[in-house]
Amino acid sequence: MIRNIKSIISIYLCLLLVAGCKKFADVDVPSNQLSSGNVFSTNSTVKAAISGMFVTLSTSDSYELQLGLSSYTGMSADELDFNSTSDTYDPFVNNAIGSDNTSIQNLWTDLYEVNYQANSIIEGITNSTATLTDSIKQDALAESKFVRAFCHFYLVNLWGSVPLVTTTNVTVTKNIARSSTDTVYQQIIADLESAAANLNKNYTFSGGKRIMPNKYAAMALLARVHLYLGNWQKAANYSDSVINHSNGLYSLLSSANIGTIMTANNSEAIWQLSSSGTTGYTMEGQYYLIISPTPSYLVSDHLLAAFETGDLRLSNWIGSVTVDNVTYYYPYKYKLKATNTTSLAENATYLRLAEQYLIRAEANMELGNTADAITDINIIRNRAGLNNTTATSKEEVRLAIEKERQTELFTEYGQRWMDLRRTGRIDAVLGAEKSNWTADAALFPIPLNELYNDIHLTQNPGY
Repeated sequence: MIRNIKSIISIYLCLLLVAGCKKFADVDVPSNQLSSGNVFSTNSTVKAAISGMFVTLSTSDSYELQLGLSSYTGMSADELDFNSTSDTYDPFVNNAIGSDNTSIQNLWTDLYEVNYQANSIIEGITNSTATLTDSIKQDALAESKFVRAFCHFYLVNLWGSVPLVTTTNVTVTKNIARSSTDTVYQQIIADLESAAANLNKNYTFSGGKRIMPNKYAAMALLARVHLYLGNWQKAANYSDSVINHSNGLYSLLSSANIGTIMTANNSEAIWQLSSSGTTGYTMEGQYYLIISPTPSYLVSDHLLAAFETGDLRLSNWIGSVTVDNVTYYYPYKYKLKATNTTSLAENATYLRLAEQYLIRAEANMELGNTADAITDINIIRNRAGLNNTTATSKEEVRLAIEKERQTELFTEYGQRWMDLRRTGRIDAVLGAEKSNWTADAALFPIPLNELYNDIHLTQNPGY
């Protein structure tokens, strides 16, 4: 189901070399497994393993996780168009993805490879007989469970029922069947609850940088998970804890600073991935600044039309360039390109406070607390330079939240695509926008190679 175990170990060790750990790279790893007795024998090797896992998430080696989670879902939904003909990208825009699509294969593989690293750390620390500092063990286990939950969250939302992989045992993973979405979500919740109980409340363990998940990152992801599952009270409670009970750690950026929403370690960021040391296309692709002379990824007319007059998000988060008297609009939340020598002042932002306000608004609306929901909607609208919402009824508030999520969270790692799926609105919205839309397109196809390699895997309907 995932790549050959030796290949994964090689990738794993190389990534740790990038992270700067000579000791870990010098370990003689058996051909069929990571040796916990050697790899997790000291505090430094545990830290190196964690560093390697996050390096995988944040560098060009996981290109699909940087670009794909935003661009593929953005094109599949109603956020992005691709400004040329492409056998790889046209299928996303047209929702006609083949199971042999290489981008789909790579995205699947990247998520499972990071998940493998998380599992190897959990198993290695659990089975290690070495004397390790309790706090380091606790942090490493919690961080790994957070990452494992993160990977499974995207897998289950992009493909539906997927293999739930919580082991590195190749005899188990090479022929593993799909688990129900309920089972996958149960594991996600268990991992995040454990992470929330054991992670630090602040960012002192990462030098004040918000590039490692803390307790509130786990709670923020739990709020999202429970929202997706319709567990409204839990979603409201978790989001409220992040907003109101995080000891002033988080605050929304002001209207004047809304253009800097992706800056590193800003007050709104809950969890980011560092862009320091990245090279090549990772940050350029993530930031959509591929303009030569026109942008590769264009903001769709549908998304442009969603912004109201005077919305600061339109003027600050969408860029434009005019070529031959034609104006092209592109996502511009991120402002900087990467070079081989530049450490950027921006970080890839996966969790931020504005989403928590919208989660709490939706949960309260569903719980019948419409006035509270409207208050949170207005906080986000007012920050964007807009007047209070005119929505009053529950249905009006529901649509107002959908619209605010669309204009606030666009091109942020699949939020719009997953919103349309989870709310059951995908057929109505995309059916009106795309003439060739079919309901089966709401899930990506299981990659063809995975079906060949795993006799127990089955394909999603329509592929």
